[in-house]
Amino acid sequence: MRLYLFVLPALLLFCPVPGRMQSAVKQDPDKTRTVRIGIFTDCQYCNCEPSGLREYRLTLAKLDSCIEVFNSLPLDAVFHLGDMIDHNYSSYDSVLPRFSRFKAPLNLVLGNHDYMIKKRYKEGLVYHIGLGREAGGKDAVCPEGAYTKTIGNWCFIILNGDDLSYVAPQSREKKDERNEVVGDSYMHLEYTGMPWNGGIGKNQLHWLEVQLGAAQGAGQRVIVLCHFPLFGKEDHLLFNHTEVFTLISRYPCVKAYFNGHYHAGNYVRKDGVHMVNFKGMVDTKQNTFGLITLTPDSIIIKGYGRETDRKLKIR
Repeated sequence: MRLYLFVLPALLLFCPVPGRMQSAVKQDPDKTRTVRIGIFTDCQYCNCEPSGLREYRLTLAKLDSCIEVFNSLPLDAVFHLGDMIDHNYSSYDSVLPRFSRFKAPLNLVLGNHDYMIKKRYKEGLVYHIGLGREAGGKDAVCPEGAYTKTIGNWCFIILNGDDLSYVAPQSREKKDERNEVVGDSYMHLEYTGMPWNGGIGKNQLHWLEVQLGAAQGAGQRVIVLCHFPLFGKEDHLLFNHTEVFTLISRYPCVKAYFNGHYHAGNYVRKDGVHMVNFKGMVDTKQNTFGLITLTPDSIIIKGYGRETDRKLKIR
């Protein structure tokens, strides 16, 4: 009996206490770090007279202001959500040098107006604007023009909404797929098949599902970015918006979907996914862009100019 009484306290000295053991486990700093990004969209520059709300020539001054603000902030990245120009290949000569002045890495999303240029320039456009990239590190690239960007525990999946298009280059196969998708939308009395919209092809959809599965398995939080909205004004939606939303909403890792295209902006929350349509820079004399702060439980948008402030709790 005395032996047991002696051995038991001795064993307790060497047995780890559960609470102490848990506190000794180091947390991955990437899982909890705050990520800050800048967002702007539809700067849509051209050397043109104003048309309706669009103040084309003011875009350059608005860009300069946006760059100054973003460069004063500790940003991890900047994203432009499509439509760098309105039309004319020469318009890029005024926009791209300004884009090079961002201190944080700039990530581009393709829009429909980016292809409003002469046919001979369309095939090489992605290389001209710097999107002809190779996969590297944690990031993945899709042949259809989509790619990922990983920052901390956030995975940004950038889709190419011009994959199925009336303005971007299309193979015979892509044209057939586009016509089928648009035809289906009209069969369902939807008016998404407008020539200024675009869609996601089946190969890119498969790639997207693979990326979502990988992010889910890695415990990442995901934001999907595309030029075209999934919800909102019907004649401005992605051709196959329902199919894309059905896919991304199946994955709890998807916290938000960011887009431009509809210049008035919009916000919809559905099945736990925050869909933010950022306002178009080209409209009105007042600027618009946003600082987005990403925490483990929230997406916080500080709007500048016309952009709306939001605090969005994530699922």
